[in-house]
Amino acid sequence: MAAYKQTMKPESLAMAIVGPGRVGTAVACACQEMGADILCAFRKDEGSRRAFAFRQRTGVSVLDWRDAAPVARAADVIWITVPDREIVSVAAQLCEFDAIRPGQIVIHTSGALASTALAAAADCGARVGSVHPLQTFADHGDGAKALSGIAIAVEGHPDVVQAAFAWARRWGSQPFVLAAEDKVAYHAAAALASNALVALLATASRLAPLPDGVRSLLPLVRGTIDNVQRLGIPEALTGPIERGDVATVAKHLEVLMGHPEARAVYLALARATVPIAEAKGSIGAAQADEFMQWLGSETGGD
Repeated sequence: MAAYKQTMKPESLAMAIVGPGRVGTAVACACQEMGADILCAFRKDEGSRRAFAFRQRTGVSVLDWRDAAPVARAADVIWITVPDREIVSVAAQLCEFDAIRPGQIVIHTSGALASTALAAAADCGARVGSVHPLQTFADHGDGAKALSGIAIAVEGHPDVVQAAFAWARRWGSQPFVLAAEDKVAYHAAAALASNALVALLATASRLAPLPDGVRSLLPLVRGTIDNVQRLGIPEALTGPIERGDVATVAKHLEVLMGHPEARAVYLALARATVPIAEAKGSIGAAQADEFMQWLGSETGGD
């Protein structure tokens, strides 16, 4: 019980970071700001560019595995912020190097994997969990700011969940409990909202002769996001499908015949747009059905 109470007092916590990349840097900075002591970070190549950026942002040493293991064992919390494919093996390596002790908290930051990926650490007596910031991390620059004002999905041992909620609130985040069985669908949604948006903008910018490429589209994108934030879905929806403008959609599909990949994207998103337009009330059920039949046909209505 004493060890659990300690986890609720950020200023008394000692932490270690496995994987000093973009997410590891943000977590370390946020934990430092709430008063935790980041003892060290470790990765296989302590001389890498990411390790250098981590040291610059946090002032914390990056050690190799063997040197870091005894330091990590002294930590109250170990954060594993490596790619998903490495999490299971990293947990096993931590046990192999005797870096985990009973009662310690071990957390990974994967959005798709449940805390069961840390089974090796749990077998060593650790309390395990997953804490996923619903945010994109393109570089090391934002540090703790990247975790402020965002949702944080938490899953795992009850002690870890309660502690992570307290920390996330100190970061200015909104934590919520995510069931293990919902993680893959949750992460797919995150990928659609972030990664797929980048792909969509790349596709759109290749189609149009814009003066500044994708940058010319950004005010439109920001305006759309502002409308979603202000009005919500479906009220933020605009455009030809929302207006029931079949002729314009037909012209779009005609010109996209010369861009098959973009056409496939357009058709998929058009089909997803129809029920939103119907929910807004700008098109009726009969017109929505007509749109869906037409868009769902093999030739897209051509």
